[in-house]
Amino acid sequence: MKKINIIITFVVLALFVVSCETYDDYDTNRKTVIGFTNSSDNVNNIPEGGERTRTFNDALFVSDLADVDREFKVIVIPTILPDAEPPATATNPENYTFEATVIIPANSQRGSFTVTGIDNSIEDERGEYFSVAIEGGGNVVSGGRFTIRLRQ
Repeated sequence: MKKINIIITFVVLALFVVSCETYDDYDTNRKTVIGFTNSSDNVNNIPEGGERTRTFNDALFVSDLADVDREFKVIVIPTILPDAEPPATATNPENYTFEATVIIPANSQRGSFTVTGIDNSIEDERGEYFSVAIEGGGNVVSGGRFTIRLRQ
């Protein structure tokens, strides 16, 4: 008799534990988070009066996978360099170009970003800076800024 009570208790407990498992709280409207994998990098050795192009491979990371290519808009944002001593110089937009959009290939979470540094008016020998980010909105959350130093 004692064994039957123990068996019945285990069966009832098992049914109770298994029946508590639901997915009602699963968020099907999750947002895609995309950002740069580094906070800064350089385009070095820009020839005087010339230009140099650099591709930052795997510079972007997106939080989810998709079965189609995804395109995200890149925007310029104010450059903030609080730790630079002496203060760093934000560069003139005539000194750079970059892809206005980046593509994350299908079934991938990583993407590349290309910047061209142009020496139209780079004067600071330590380099001049600009910052970009992915434009957020809708189901996209931007994961931060990417600051690029242009140097001769």
